[in-house]
Amino acid sequence: MKKQVIAIAIAAVLAILAIGALVVYAGNADDRALEGTESVEVLRATETIAVKTPASEIADKVEVVKIPKSAEVPGAIRSLDELEGQVSKVEIVAGDQLADSKFDDPQSVKGPAALPDGMQELSIQIDGERFVGGSVVAGDKVGVFTSFTLDGNIRITGNPINNLLVLKVDNGVVVADETAEGGEEPNGSTTGTVVTVAVTTMQAEQIIHAKEFGTIWLTRQTDKTDVGGGGTITYQDVAPFTGLPQ
Repeated sequence: MKKQVIAIAIAAVLAILAIGALVVYAGNADDRALEGTESVEVLRATETIAVKTPASEIADKVEVVKIPKSAEVPGAIRSLDELEGQVSKVEIVAGDQLADSKFDDPQSVKGPAALPDGMQELSIQIDGERFVGGSVVAGDKVGVFTSFTLDGNIRITGNPINNLLVLKVDNGVVVADETAEGGEEPNGSTTGTVVTVAVTTMQAEQIIHAKEFGTIWLTRQTDKTDVGGGGTITYQDVAPFTGLPQ
């Protein structure tokens, strides 16, 4: 009986060792295939990257792989640092090498930007002067500044949100004027811009609240924009007069 148990134990150990050896052998297959050839490391997509996706948001969608030099595509990307401030201008599917020809400045890539996973779209109707003169395009980032009037006629301004991804911009939209005198139907005017941004639930609540009960300005931002140092201010922070109500 003891001999049977020992034999079974030895067989199990040998089977485990064999499986381990097979795994190691398979894991080194790529290295063996590259022996004797010049190889390079490039970035390859692990899942589909939609058009106008910022390069700053694809780190979890790419991997570094070693391939033969002969298989490297022209302009192959080795680090996402090479794509700073750029967006994808074509759809990149899983398995594709990243190349500089597949990315460009946001202003040069037409069409809406892709909605990041977990985010939702929100459209804001805003006048041009409150939106950098309408110069912002899909793929840009914007900051949100809001102003409110509190009880006692105290006016405050703050910067609750930064680095919102702009998905789409529609300039020159028709905005209905107030009803004319005599009960006539409102006339249309082309003074508005509708900007669609990617937001979290909290950001959507903040923006909608500001639109309903206050005012909004949007600023254009980049990955290098310094968004620190701000805070909620009143007129005292703008022109600190003495002897006036706070």
